[in-house]
Amino acid sequence: MSLSAILIPLAVSILVTAADSKKTIRKKCSQSNTSQEPILSRFNDSSLLQKTLEEHGISVEKVSDNYLTASFLGGQIAYYRQSADEPFCIDLKEIDCLDDLLNELDQIDTEYDNNVQTYTYERVMKNLPEGMLVESEEVLDDNSIVITLTVD
Repeated sequence: MSLSAILIPLAVSILVTAADSKKTIRKKCSQSNTSQEPILSRFNDSSLLQKTLEEHGISVEKVSDNYLTASFLGGQIAYYRQSADEPFCIDLKEIDCLDDLLNELDQIDTEYDNNVQTYTYERVMKNLPEGMLVESEEVLDDNSIVITLTVD
């Protein structure tokens, strides 16, 4: 008997789409390009968020598991949340060019998705129960992974 699992890059619950996120950020920023109120993100994992930002070349200061600051070329972003059960909120500080930042945030979203997928894949492969063997793996055009398992 075999069973297939599909790991898609967006396997995490997505709270806002990239387009909605851009609209929200534009709406909540004043003319000084500083957010007037927190912006809900879809980032849930502190270590994956920090890893993604650092891989993107952004300087990150980890204040706690629930509070990170990221220094971009044209400003600063604070990522924070009340508890580990919540997604991070974003506060923008004195962003020079909002359009440049939004483009960079799109790239970070994609990189975060890839890091989540890699983490999920490694976790699934490492924790296969006894009696389950990988029959095949296939990476599809959309970067989703199909893992077919054999169950004894």
